[in-house]
Amino acid sequence: MQDGAKRSRKSEKENAAQTTRLDGDRPLPHSLKIEKAVLGAVLLDSSCFYEAVERFGNAKVFYDPANQKIYDAALELNQEGAQIDHMTVSSKLEKQGILERIGGDSYLAELQGLVPTTAHMESWCNLVYEHAVLRELINSCSQSINSCYDTEKEASQILDDVESLILKARDLGVRHSLRDIESLVMDAFTYLDLLGKKDESITGISTGFPGFDNRIIGMKKGEMIVIAARPSVGKTSFAANIVSNVALKKTDRQFSVAVFTMEMTAEQIVRRLLCAEAGVSEKDILNKGGIHGADFHRLTTAASVLKKARIFIDPTPSLRVMELRAKARRLKQRHKIDLIVIDYLQLMRADMVSKSETRQIEVSLISSGIKSLAKELEVPIVVLAQLNRAAEQQRDGIPKLSNLRESGAIEQDADIVAFLHRDTEAHRLASEEDKIKGLEAMLIIAKNRNGETGVEDLSFFPKTMKFTSRQKYDDVESSRSRPESP
Repeated sequence: MQDGAKRSRKSEKENAAQTTRLDGDRPLPHSLKIEKAVLGAVLLDSSCFYEAVERFGNAKVFYDPANQKIYDAALELNQEGAQIDHMTVSSKLEKQGILERIGGDSYLAELQGLVPTTAHMESWCNLVYEHAVLRELINSCSQSINSCYDTEKEASQILDDVESLILKARDLGVRHSLRDIESLVMDAFTYLDLLGKKDESITGISTGFPGFDNRIIGMKKGEMIVIAARPSVGKTSFAANIVSNVALKKTDRQFSVAVFTMEMTAEQIVRRLLCAEAGVSEKDILNKGGIHGADFHRLTTAASVLKKARIFIDPTPSLRVMELRAKARRLKQRHKIDLIVIDYLQLMRADMVSKSETRQIEVSLISSGIKSLAKELEVPIVVLAQLNRAAEQQRDGIPKLSNLRESGAIEQDADIVAFLHRDTEAHRLASEEDKIKGLEAMLIIAKNRNGETGVEDLSFFPKTMKFTSRQKYDDVESSRSRPESP
C-alpha cells in the first residue's frame, strides 16, 4: 500500500513540475524542505497554524499539490472548530478520499518527524511565501508576454492587465477571517470607544466641514463620495477647499492628496488653492495692476505653506478609467496617497465601449470603476458630478438624487451623495457688502450608506471662491434639528 501511495505521489509531483515550468528545464522557485517544515510545525503545534494563516492565508502558496491538500484539510478542521494534529488531518484526508494520494499516514508522520522545534516557524513561513510570490510573478510575466501578441487588445488595455497581475502577485494569499462572537463584540466595543474619542483611524479623514463630517463620520477608506451640482455653483471650489483642509491640516501626520482634473489646468487649480488660502481675489489683483501691500504678504505666506503640502495634480483630459487606475496605483505606491479627488465624472471615458452603447452605460462603467478603485487602494475617492437641468425647474431649485446626470448607477455605486446648492441668480445680484460677509449656500447630504442624511449651512465667498461652514465643530449637534434633505 505504501509503495502504491509513493508511486501515486511521485506521479502527481512529476505532473505538477511539468505544468509549473516555463520554457526550458528550470522549475519554478520552491523549497519542498521548507514547505514540509511548515506543515510539520502545524501538525506538531496547532498554534503554528494561526501563524501560517496570518502570513499567507490559502493553500496556493505551497508548490507541492500534496502539501496544498494537507493545508486545506487543516483549514477545514479549524473552521469546524476541531483540533489540528496528525490524527485529525489524516482522518479528514481519508474522508475526502485523498489520503493515499498525498502519501498516506507515512508522509504525515514524516512531516511531523522533521521538526524538532517550532521556534523558526516565522522564517519558514516567510520563505514559503516569498517563493510563492516569485512563482506568481513568473506566471504573470508569462501571461503578459502572451498578451502582447494579442492583436485584438490595445496597448493601454494590456498595460492595465499587466499591472493587475503584478498587484495580484503582491497581494498573494487570502487571509481567512475565523472569528468568534466574543472577539467581535470586544472589537465593536473598542470601535465605539474610539469613535466617541473621535480617533481618526475610525472617523476617517476630516473634510473640514463640521456638519458634513458629523453625518458621514469622515471620509473613510474604500468610500466613493459624490459631490454634485449644476454648472457654476462652485463644485470645483468646494473640492479644492476639501483638498486644502486635508493637505494643510496641522496634525502629527501629513496627508497626501491626488487631484485628477479634466476641466481645469493644473496651474488654474494651484492658483485657486493659493488665493483661497491667502484670502486674496484674482480679480482684485488684476484691477490693482499686480500684487501689492497686504496681498503680497498674504500670498507669500500662503505660498510657503502650500509648497510643503503633499498635493499631486494630474490634468489629463478625457481620462479613461484604466488610465486613472494606473496613475492612482503608482501614486499610492510612491506617495502613500490618502485621498483622491476627481473633477469631474462626466468628463471621463470608459475603457471599452462600442458605438452602439449609450452614454448612460458608459457612465455606469466609469462609476463602477471608480468605486472598485477606492476599494482596491483602500482610500476615499471624492468624485464631482454634474446635475441635469431638471434640478433648476424644481421647487426652490433643490436637487434630488434623480437629477444626477446620465446615470442612476452613480447613486448606486456611491457611499455618499451630497448636493452643493446656492441661488446663483440671487448671488449674481448681491451687493459687495454681502459678498464680503459671505453668501448663503447649502450642502445637502441626500445619500449616506452608513449614517444619516441632512443639510449643512455654508457661506460662499465669491472673490476667493471659498466655502466655509456656518457651524463650528462644537455646535454640530445642533444641526440634527434641521429638516432632512428632500
